[in-house]
Amino acid sequence: MKIFRWLAVTFSMYSKIPMPRFEWKDDDMSHSLTFFPLVGAVIGALVCVLNSISPFCTLPALVRILVTVLIPLIITGGFHVDGFMDTEDAMNSYAPIEKKLEILKDSHIGAFAVIALVKWLLAYTAAVAAILLNEKCDLRVCTVLGLTFAISRSLSGLTSLLLEKAKKTGMLFEETKNRERGTVIALVIQLIIACIAAICMNLVAGVAMIAAALLYTAYYRNKVYKEFGGVTGDTAGFFLITVEVFSTIVLALTLYLY
Repeated sequence: MKIFRWLAVTFSMYSKIPMPRFEWKDDDMSHSLTFFPLVGAVIGALVCVLNSISPFCTLPALVRILVTVLIPLIITGGFHVDGFMDTEDAMNSYAPIEKKLEILKDSHIGAFAVIALVKWLLAYTAAVAAILLNEKCDLRVCTVLGLTFAISRSLSGLTSLLLEKAKKTGMLFEETKNRERGTVIALVIQLIIACIAAICMNLVAGVAMIAAALLYTAYYRNKVYKEFGGVTGDTAGFFLITVEVFSTIVLALTLYLY
């Protein structure tokens, strides 16, 4: 029963998918990341259905491209975009770490956040279009694209749990302060499964996408330590958005180059 509770908690926190209502217990929050990749798996499955299964795949290409970009936003309600925009505002302030952490808590949206969101959204849309319009795009390639959402959430969960926290308050700290060993193991297992599935679907594209995600994770670690002294809930949202965009761009380039 605990597994179903933790599954419901994860989807309640990180998606707009309706879940049964129940009274949360003390340890439920510490397991909220346990099934985080499954939220990505749902998003990926919808992307695959849209672009590979009739009658949806017969829709005009432009419609499928735009809906593919919209699906993550619809399923998550844009939950991670808020953290992305706060992080962009803070990083572009070029202020000391203490001031940047204050900016993360500010509910107002700055110009840098809007500019960054438009930039990343256009880059992601272009990458998705390049993939879906490629003659090599089939169910296997669409599956690799769909798996980016599960892999990004596996890595987001692991970095949130294992990296140093920038502050001792906030939702992320409350979720990860106990750092349940079972949650770490569950995330690693889901990451491995998603990576194996991507490689089995398309060896070259899968390897390229996974390598891009892992390299970007290393970059993210160094970036947040330098900018904020550690991770926060906002930087976790920033990571999720940007690692998906970066890995999708690499996937698109790989399809055209090999």
